[in-house]
Amino acid sequence: MSSKEGSGGFRKRKHDNFPHNQRREGKDVNSSSPVMLAFKSFQQELDARHDKYERLVKLSRDITVESKRTIFLLHRITSAPDMEEILTESEVKLDGVRQKILQVAQELSVEDMHQFHRAITTGLQEYVEAVSFQHFIKTRSLISMDEINKQLIFSTEDNGKENKTTILEGLILVDQWGSCIQRFCRTWSECEDKNQLPVTS
Repeated sequence: MSSKEGSGGFRKRKHDNFPHNQRREGKDVNSSSPVMLAFKSFQQELDARHDKYERLVKLSRDITVESKRTIFLLHRITSAPDMEEILTESEVKLDGVRQKILQVAQELSVEDMHQFHRAITTGLQEYVEAVSFQHFIKTRSLISMDEINKQLIFSTEDNGKENKTTILEGLILVDQWGSCIQRFCRTWSECEDKNQLPVTS
């Protein structure tokens, strides 16, 4: 048996040969050193960024839910006795969604939007689907990118000064709502009166 091994056959750790009170103790960390202050700053920045990301995820989830509810509401228009009432209610819901998008825009007003793209993209795509579907029902035409963007420019006043907040950058018009239109057209084709849907210029 090696002299470095104990009677049980296990190799002793080096510090086991020293009494506990003689072990080398680490030096106290100077919390005011430039390096520690820099790391403290990094920690605070990362914590703030993670908190913002979580807030945006929650807002995106709320936008998704309300947009889906608007879409479900609009699908009822083929069988509703008062179509104008459905359209009015859908506009109220979309106004509520836009207020949520305003909160997103305010969170990102001084940030690089691309760093938070994954947190908000689902909600924005669902909103685009809802507003596009509503526009199609009203006009029997596709909504343009400019029309969507115009609805997402918000004006607020701060100490008497008007500030415009937008979330236009990175917003893309997706074709996800194609299945929504297909389902609507299938339901519409089963209606006895094909002219019952409103068409406004």
